[in-house]
Amino acid sequence: MEYTMFTLIGISFLLLLASFFGKDRIKHLEEQLDHLTLSLAQETYQLKKRLKVLEEELLMEDESSAEPLKKRSDDAFFSAHDRIWLLYKQGLSAEQIARETAMTTEEVRMILRGIAR
Repeated sequence: MEYTMFTLIGISFLLLLASFFGKDRIKHLEEQLDHLTLSLAQETYQLKKRLKVLEEELLMEDESSAEPLKKRSDDAFFSAHDRIWLLYKQGLSAEQIARETAMTTEEVRMILRGIAR
């Protein structure tokens, strides 16, 4: 009886040690999932940036090509503010405006606070 108990305790100790040195398959899957999530977030961000540029190009009026680039970027900046203000006046929430303009909610709230002053 004593030999059986010592044998079982010894085997349990060996199995415990083996569990520490064994490969953790779940950890490997978690790392793959994290990598996939990060790459998906990066791709989504890049697509939103491209979409925002395309939307701004479509919304801009045809202007003369001799106009300086700085003035064009200022116009795009002001048109984004105007668009946010118009969407806000239409009754959209900051979250909805953020989705429409591909901005973060905090950016939209800061712009709305700046306009309200």
